[in-house]
Order: sequence, then structure tokens, then C-alpha cells
Amino acid sequence: MKGPKARLRTYAYMKLAREFDARFEAMLLTGRVAKWYSAIGNEGITVPAGLALEPGDVLCSLHRDVGAILSFYLDPARAFPGFGFGAADGPARHRPEPDELFFRLACQVLGKDKGFSRGIERSYHYGYFDLDAGIQHVGMISHLGAMVPVAAGCAFALKKNGSDRVAVNFIGEGGTSTGDFHEGLNLAAVWKLPLVLVIENNRYAFSTPARQQYACLQLSDRGPGYGIPALTVNGNDPDEMGEAIARAVARARAGAGPTLLEAMVGWLRGHAEGDGSMKVVPKQELELYLSLDPVPTYEHRLEAEGVLDLETRERLTKRVAELVETAIDRALAEDPPPPATALRPVFAPLEARIHPQVVETAPKTTGRADSLLEAGVDENADDATILLARPAPPARGEAAEESPGDEAAAPTAMAAFTGAAGAPLVAGEVTYLDAIHQALKEEMERDPAVVLLGQDIAVFEGAFRVTKGLHARWPQRVLDTPISESGTLGLAAGAALLGYVPVVEMQFADFVSCGFNQIVNVIAKLYYRFERPCPVIVRLPAGGGVGAGPFHSQNPEAWFTHVAGLKVVCPATAADAKGLMKAAIRDANPVIFCENKFLYRRVKEILPPGEHLVEIGKARVARLGRDLTLVGYGASTWTALEAAEELAKEGVEAEVIDLRTLVPFDEETVLASVKKTSRVVIVHEAPLTGGFGGEIAARIADAAFPYLDAPVKRVAHLDRPSPYARVLESLLLPDKNRLLAAAREVLAF
Repeated sequence: MKGPKARLRTYAYMKLAREFDARFEAMLLTGRVAKWYSAIGNEGITVPAGLALEPGDVLCSLHRDVGAILSFYLDPARAFPGFGFGAADGPARHRPEPDELFFRLACQVLGKDKGFSRGIERSYHYGYFDLDAGIQHVGMISHLGAMVPVAAGCAFALKKNGSDRVAVNFIGEGGTSTGDFHEGLNLAAVWKLPLVLVIENNRYAFSTPARQQYACLQLSDRGPGYGIPALTVNGNDPDEMGEAIARAVARARAGAGPTLLEAMVGWLRGHAEGDGSMKVVPKQELELYLSLDPVPTYEHRLEAEGVLDLETRERLTKRVAELVETAIDRALAEDPPPPATALRPVFAPLEARIHPQVVETAPKTTGRADSLLEAGVDENADDATILLARPAPPARGEAAEESPGDEAAAPTAMAAFTGAAGAPLVAGEVTYLDAIHQALKEEMERDPAVVLLGQDIAVFEGAFRVTKGLHARWPQRVLDTPISESGTLGLAAGAALLGYVPVVEMQFADFVSCGFNQIVNVIAKLYYRFERPCPVIVRLPAGGGVGAGPFHSQNPEAWFTHVAGLKVVCPATAADAKGLMKAAIRDANPVIFCENKFLYRRVKEILPPGEHLVEIGKARVARLGRDLTLVGYGASTWTALEAAEELAKEGVEAEVIDLRTLVPFDEETVLASVKKTSRVVIVHEAPLTGGFGGEIAARIADAAFPYLDAPVKRVAHLDRPSPYARVLESLLLPDKNRLLAAAREVLAF
């Protein structure tokens, strides 16, 4: 057990958190705030957790964790002067004045302009990063469970930095039923990440009793299934909680991996104040919880043990009231954010990129157990199992850096999805697939913060061999993940927040639906919410035309163009595939990179010499014309070019615009062409209804209607899933003949 001063300090923060909550509960009753999510009853869990954190650690909190926020943010010597809580922060770590931080926190929960998010985010959903203060705080989103992979990603970054820093994340017992809880914790366990996951178990989630949420006796029973230590503790006892989390944090700092702590606590407040959810708790049970209220219970214990005398208690009560009342009264008098704050950018400027202190670590080779652990192989496995886990020796004449598109040397397991390679490469030619590989390789050489994540991308080198040879060169940066799209994307988000540039491969674009929440609600919104870059690149091998059926042929780009904060790229050529991938990796923002797998080995060209970058957000005129504009992207650009060649035989000169990027949309180039030709047909492989062509048509109608001599036409995949039989699939795809028919209709109007 810690000494008297440390325990008194814990009590001081618990008292501060309780008073802050109580004041807002009172303001809710008087109508001064419209909503309040109380943390009353959780102080015995959250305060010890916050006190276990050191400068540079990461706190990932939910809405009942104000105790952790206060004990992490506020220098105790200055927050509680005269109580003997040690020396104030020195030059190595200097947190802002406690009064000012507390004031900003009050402004935050009141939605004032001087809050951490300036009114963009509610209560504790914000993020706060202050390098000088040693504070890294990642706030929540409302989708419970989603932050576990993000916290794992922060822990991943801390480990990659070569530091002994840790991430502490909270989750309620209700959130442990989500898939993200499993995926995030499993990743942390497999990779031995320095993560401490604390379950605040009040037995009721929103209102559902624990017996209807899970069948195990206690949630710590799940720990052994992940191969990690797990412990159930009394969350009403800050001493017990403090000892448990200190051991877990020490274990993480030592490199031993994550720990799962289940803290049992009474349910003293509902999900939100006034929502009526407390009615589900039987009266006698509630009375028991009230009798175990951690703040007065701990106060009485410290008094009984001679740690807290009357004079000290009164001085602490006075100081707590002074801190709370001053902060809240000041915040109430502050102005709301200016309306223009709502228009702050969703995209970060390039110079906003954060550059971590990357430490390249070599795999351990000190002994059998260590080497097998690094390879992910059980040291007790038999030799045949171990042999199967090793990469196959190179084929005759195959070099590690050989082109991944060389079919003879490296036959792909997914040839059925991309078709034949076509004509042999001529000297200097590079396939679309090769170009992406080159971009990844060059950017990994240039920037040690770039990491590749995905299923089967390491030793196996990817379903399409895009990552061929990269794991052999960078075994610590090209990493296989479990089948966990959401967990991997969440981990990428956490790593990106701390400066890494994760490039996440979805084995097929269709599978990205399993990680949709992490992309649209975490990754896309982080810069707008936190004003901190989140450069995650999501590679999507997309598209049909190869007889792959409804779950390996989709074009999901329009799913993401609707979400503010995502850049969406769809290259059609090998040169653009390389140039745009390099630009995406250097960007400070999340990029959805749609790679049309039909083009992987069919499109070949000689790339421009030297450094080759293509500006994101800039379309290209693929063919000049005067009579008609054809707008496409990805594989549909080639459909448009084929149609334009056919129309030229009829004396019609069609201009072809290859968008290359959907977001940001190059409206200027499209409108310039439409104003010149006065007729336009849009073609894309995604379904017609809800496809991005509708957005293009609307933009043209809005900005170039006086120039049009005919209605805007769209040609797209018919509104059906993609069939397996190619004779059926070809009927639905937008081919040259369908595009020609639409073009002739527009020309004849």
C-alpha cells in the first residue's frame, strides 16, 4: 500500500472529481446545462489510473473518467498547495497552471470557445496533446468499444518509438460485447503492446443487467483466452485499484504486454442524468451501492487510519470548492464559439504532419524461444509446424527485390481474380501493380514512420503480391494482422495520431465494410475534432470484370466520398497509381486508395524518370476533344478512351477526363471541358444509384447549366450485386457499347 501522502493525494483528486460532477448535476436541475453524463461512483477507479500515468503516456478515456483526466492533467503540488504533495513540475515537464487547465475543461463541457475543442465536441470526446506537459489524451467517440483498437494503436506507436511509455484505456462492461473490444485486445495481446485496459463494470451498461450481457462469471475470465493477465478488483477501493494498475503499468513498461483489469463498482448514476435508467436497479441493491460510495467511504477510512484529520479535510474541501467554483463560474461567463468555427478545415495542411522518434529494432536472435516468439511460433511446436511457419526459399533466379508483377517468377495466389498478365513487358515497362509496389518501397525507404498493415502481406507477400519483398527488407514494419479489419484500422488511427503513417491493405475492397465505423467515425473526423493529423492510407483492391462474384467485385468509393475528412483516390494508369500513392503517403490526411484489380497486370507503361508525384485533387485530360466530354476514373477511364476512339471513326472528337481523385474533386477541369463541348456522359463501374456520377452531374448542372446542349447522362454498373458467371457479370458492367449508346443519344439531342 502506498504511503499516507500518496493516499491523501488520491483522496484529493477523488474529491475534486466528485465536486466537479456534483456542480454540473446541480446546473442540470436548474437548466443551465441541457445534458450531463455523471461519473459519480467511478472515482475509485479513474483517479488511481490517472495517477499511474507518467509524462508521455497516453490516456484514452470515456465519459465517466474525469477522475483520470484531472489526476493526469493537474500538477498536484500546484493544484493542492500546502499539502505536501511533492515538488511542482520541473523543466522536463511543465503542465499549465491547474486553474487554467481546469477552466478549459469546464469550458469544454459547457461548449465554450475556450474549451479544448472550441465547441466542436461534447463533454469528454475531445483530444488534448501537449508535448511540453507530457499529456497525450485521446477522447472517445459515442460508439462504445471503438476506442479499444485506437488505444492499441497508441500503444503500438509508443512501442515503435522504443520508449517505455504506456496507454491506458477505459471501457464499460457493456462495451466489452462489441467486436472492437475483441479485435483491439487481441491485437494488443498478439503484438505484446503496452496497453492497460480497464473495464468499469457497474453491472448494468445503459440498463441491461450483466447476466444478459455475458455468460462468464467475471469479465477477467476472458484474459486467459487472449493469453494475457487479467484481474478483477474492487473498484470502490482506490488502494486496491491503485496497486493493481501500478502492477499492470509496470508490466507494460517492461515490455511484457497488455493487462485486462475488471473494476467492479456500484451503479450510482444512470447512463445520463434524468434518463430514467436507474429504475432497473432493485431498491436494496441501490442502497448497497450507495453505502459503498467510494468517496465518503475512502474519506472515512483515511480518517480512521489517521491519514486525514479534520483540519486537513476542511482545507481540502475549501481548496476543491475554490478550484471548481472558480473554473465553472469563469467558464459560464465565457462566450460560445464564433459560428465560423463550424467551418474549420477537415483536411490538415502538409506541414501539420507529426514526425515520431522512430527506433528501428532488429528481431531477437538470442535463442530458440526468442526467435520463435518473434516469428509468432510456439516454442513448443514440433519442427514440422515451425518449418511451415517459415517463408519459402526463393525460386530459382528469384531476387528479393524482383518485380511483384513478374508472373513467371512469382505466381500469384489470386490470379483468378485479375486474369492473365497479357502481353509480356517490354524493356522499362511497369504494370499498375508494380507501380504501387514501387511507391510503397520508395516511401518506406524515405520515411521510417511508414508501416504496412494487413492480412497475409508479410511472409506471404499479399494476395496480389503488391508487398513482395518488403517484409524481407523491413520485417518490423510490414506486419501481418489477424482477420480484424476494424481492429487494424482502429490501431492505424491510434498510431497515426502519434505520427506514424500506416498503410492498411484490405485484402479485397469488399472487406472494408467490416471496418466502416473506424474509417467514417474515427479516422475521418479526427482532424476536425482534435486538429491533429491522422494520415492513414487504406488500400482497396476494388472492382469487377474478373468473375469474382458479389463479395470480391464491389466498388465502394462512393461510400466514402460522402464522409467529410477523407480523400478518395482512384487511379487509372500505372504512372498515376505510383504518383498518387506516394502523394497519399506524404499527405497529412486519411486517403482511401482505390486500386482497380482488373488493371493490376493489364495496364503497363514506362514511368516518368526520377521522383514521381501526382497531386491529389487534380484531374487530367486523357484525350482532347471538342464535341463531347466523357468523365471517368479507374477502369472506366479506359472504357471512355475506347469509346472515344470509336467515336473518332465517326468524326466525333470526344474529350476524356480522368478524375484520378474524387475527393477533393477537381471541378475546375471538369467544368472547363463541359463548357467547351456542351455535352457530357459520366461513366463509372460502381452502381448507378448513389454512385459518384450523381455528384458529378449535380455539380455540372449547378455550375454549367447554361453551357449544356443536352442532359447529362450516366453509364454505370446496373443496380445489382456482381454475379460470378462472367456472362452475367458482363451484362451489368458499363462497357464500351453502353457508353457509346449514351454518347450517341447525347450527341443526337
